[in-house]
Amino acid sequence: MRRKISSIGILTGLLTVSMSHGIAFADISGKHPYYLHARSDLRKAEILLQHSDESNVVQETKIAYQNVHNAIREIDRAAVYDRKDVDDNPPVDNSIAHLDRLRAIYKLLRSAEKDISREEDNRSAVGLRNRAEANINQAKRRVEIAVSRDVVDDLLHDRY
Repeated sequence: MRRKISSIGILTGLLTVSMSHGIAFADISGKHPYYLHARSDLRKAEILLQHSDESNVVQETKIAYQNVHNAIREIDRAAVYDRKDVDDNPPVDNSIAHLDRLRAIYKLLRSAEKDISREEDNRSAVGLRNRAEANINQAKRRVEIAVSRDVVDDLLHDRY
């Protein structure tokens, strides 16, 4: 009898572990978790862009912030079609040095762009995805300009 109980216990344990593993990797209703990954990266970039900046890059980072914000809005609208939960406030390291922060923002934008550029099978979300992608590209361009201005300014003023 004791052997039978332990076999049942082991079987129950294995079933529980295998089911919880599947649940952990299950998508949150809908097919594409990429919207969620892209949105998380964009939220991090948005938070980093909110920090005060050097005067030579303020204009570009403000425009990049608005582009990122617009991309997040489009993703939120597209995510509704896939029934995704978009309430996301990821933790962000705010102690990053200025140029490193701009580089981190650019990497986040590239990651979001990669995630969002995947094929979309929901026709209702394609236009929203395309607008979000356009906003991400505009934000990337503004960050590129900010980085180049910052580097040139640092070189001109011996801050390198």
